Order: sequence, then structure tokens, then C-alpha cells
Amino acid sequence: MESWSQSEIFYNGDDYFHSLIQDIRQARRSVTIESYIFTEDKLTKTILAELKNARERGCTVKLVVDGFGSYTSIPFLDRFCTENGLELRVFHPLPYPLLWAHQFVLKYSLRGSLLFRRVNRRTHRKITIIDETRAYLGSLNFTQVHCASFVGDEAWRDTGVWVEGAPVKRLVLAFQISYLRTFMKGLLGWVGRWKLNEDPAREVLRLNTTQRLRRKLYRDLLRRLTQAQSRIYLTTAYFLPRRSLLRALMKAARRGVDVQLLIPGKSDVPLVKWAAFYIVRFLLQRRIPIFEYQRSILHAKTMIIDDEVFIGSFNLNHRSILHDLEVEAILNDGHSLQSMLQQWQQDISHSKAVSEKDFSAPSWFTRILYKIAFRLRYML
Repeated sequence: MESWSQSEIFYNGDDYFHSLIQDIRQARRSVTIESYIFTEDKLTKTILAELKNARERGCTVKLVVDGFGSYTSIPFLDRFCTENGLELRVFHPLPYPLLWAHQFVLKYSLRGSLLFRRVNRRTHRKITIIDETRAYLGSLNFTQVHCASFVGDEAWRDTGVWVEGAPVKRLVLAFQISYLRTFMKGLLGWVGRWKLNEDPAREVLRLNTTQRLRRKLYRDLLRRLTQAQSRIYLTTAYFLPRRSLLRALMKAARRGVDVQLLIPGKSDVPLVKWAAFYIVRFLLQRRIPIFEYQRSILHAKTMIIDDEVFIGSFNLNHRSILHDLEVEAILNDGHSLQSMLQQWQQDISHSKAVSEKDFSAPSWFTRILYKIAFRLRYML
């Protein structure tokens, strides 16, 4: 099984982005960023200024943002990148209401007629690659809501990591595929099929660039849950799993595996929390401990399965499994495991144990809302 040569985990945005900015300052050849959300705020203006400096040093700087997640900030990014020689690409752009903006969209897509057909496929990854040797990934978008230095106690609880080692080369290729998707969609299919020999059971970098890989990754996750011996600790911001995953969790709990789940107490997407009402109540009735994080919005997407740590952008929902581009790193060293277990205990100390009483029968109006949201779960 492959492994990382070095890694470092971050549990808040301030530490994560401070390290990322320092590495951008030291970049000598290239900086590439792919992100679902890239907003216009104090944090990102600092990062863009460092990217400008890197470009002036002779680095190649490429930025891919999602056409939906970064919709409102794309005009700003376009102006900044055009003025400063940075390469900006928009992944599956959406049309803008104004004519000038429509022309801008066409600038990033040679097949404007396919815009609406591709609206449901997004890049949900959050990656930065420095000199093709060090990669940052996790669930932190490029926005200041993750940083207490900007928003105080309201900063979201999130997890990120930088990794080094041979698997980074595959992440570089994954970025190049996303980059090509923004203007050479026909070539993408050939490149994607070329990488179908990946084996999720043996790799520490998990990518879902093709439908076949998505199926392999999901089957591998079910296998890991089925074969777990000691613990399964899941931290997820959007918990809308398939029935097969629920069955795997229940079977593990019946075998005596310590199965626990950490979900948000308050969510940035309330509809997801409503949709998960019946799923959470179902698991509580099966005596699986569930905790709701209370300090702020929980946005982390991590797992601890036995002695392995999983950090990435994957949500336990239909979109991550079927539609969105995602990335996840597996860390199997003792230091990372102890760090994550310590953070797990800290998160639990800031959480409330959910009981069946909390999920007693709601009012008729609330039940209607929950049922509607549950029916829409495959769209969330």
C-alpha cells in the first residue's frame, strides 16, 4: 500500500490558511488551486496578493473555481486574474443575467449550449498544490468564515491537511483533468478512462474522476465499515447516506464496534438537517450514539476507521457519491491517528448527545417540512 512521506493536520482555518500562505510565498515553480467556493473577502484578497507575487517571481499560477459555488465572485476573480497574469478557469459555468456577463461565460466554455446540461455536476474539491510536491486538501473553502481571526467565535469547525509524497502526482493529474474540463471536454473522457486501473483499497489518495471510480470507492467504503474491528467515528456536515451505508454501520455496531457519529447542531444548509431527521432518529433507535456540535457550524468531513484517518471533501450524501468531484486522503501513521482521536474527544466535549426525546414527534407543520426535505435528499 502506498503512503505519504509527510503530513500535517489542521483543525481550524487560521492555522490552515497561515500555513498555505507561507507555502505560496516559498513556491518556486507553480501554484494550482481548485475550489468549490472562492469568495471575495479579506482572507482571499490576501491569498490573491500572494498569488500575484508568486506570478511575478515566475511561478505558473492556475485557479479553477466552480461555476455554482463561486458564482457571485467570478466577475471579481476574472478582473483580478486578467490584470495580474493569473490563469482562471470556471468549472461548468452558469449564465449571468447581463449580456456582458454572458459573453464572459462563453469565454470559459466553448460549448455554451451545454451549460444547463452540466449544471448538476460540480467540483466540490478544495485543493492547493505547491510546486507539484505538497498538496493542501480537506473541506475548507477559500472564504474567511473558517477563520476566527476574521469572524471570531462564529468561525466554522473544519479540518484540512497538507501531504507530501508520490501520490501527489495523481492529484496533479486530477487538477489537470479539471482544468481541461473547462475548455476541452471531449479530451476529458479519454484521459479519465486512461486512469481506471486505480485500486481504492491500496491507495491513500481517493479521487472520483469517473463513474467507475465512484462505484469502486463506495464499495471500498462499505468494505472498510464491514470489516472494522474496533471503532468507526464519522464527522460529517451533511448526513444523508444510502441505505447500504446505514446497514453497514448497524452491522458494525452489532459486532461490538464502537460506532459514533458527529453532526452539526446548526447547519449552513438547514434543508439538509431537516432531511436527515428521520435518518438520525432511525439510528438512535438502533442505539448508535450521535452527537451534535454546538460551538459553531460544523463543516468537517473526516472518518476514523480502526487505525486509519480519512480527511477530505466527501460528504455522506448522494451528491458526493454520484455527482460532485471530491478528494480524500488516508493517513495511516500513529501520530495522525492520535491527533485525530484527541480532536474527536475535544469535539465531543463541545457537543450535545442526541437522544430519542430530541427527535420526538414534531408538529404537523414541521413533519411536512421534514418529509418534503427527505424526498429532496438526492438533490442536496
